[in-house]
Amino acid sequence: MTPLLQLLMATLISVCLSLAVLRILSGPLARVLARVCPDEPAAAFWLSYTQVMLTIAPLLVTLVVGWFAGSDQPLTALRLTVMAALLGLLVGLHAVGRRLGQFVRGLKSDATGTGSAS
Repeated sequence: MTPLLQLLMATLISVCLSLAVLRILSGPLARVLARVCPDEPAAAFWLSYTQVMLTIAPLLVTLVVGWFAGSDQPLTALRLTVMAALLGLLVGLHAVGRRLGQFVRGLKSDATGTGSAS
């Protein structure tokens, strides 16, 4: 398999996996952001930001892994590509979940009155 074909395959696989995850998450994420953001433009920005990050992170990890651990064997290259894209999604989702978790915990403590008084 030529290096250009491997690069195109890795990019396509990474972007397709990202789009599949984003399709599943976009609705619930938009609802959460509408609750935690001060207004609709802020929620729209953070939704777009999250979508871009969950596309870039897997692609970046996929390209870096392909660069360092590239293989001439198509099946090995495919396996590395899928693993790298999933690792990138995992890292991106962890970062987004960690950040949103802080806001959701803040909302819960505000609702129960256990938050800090200003």
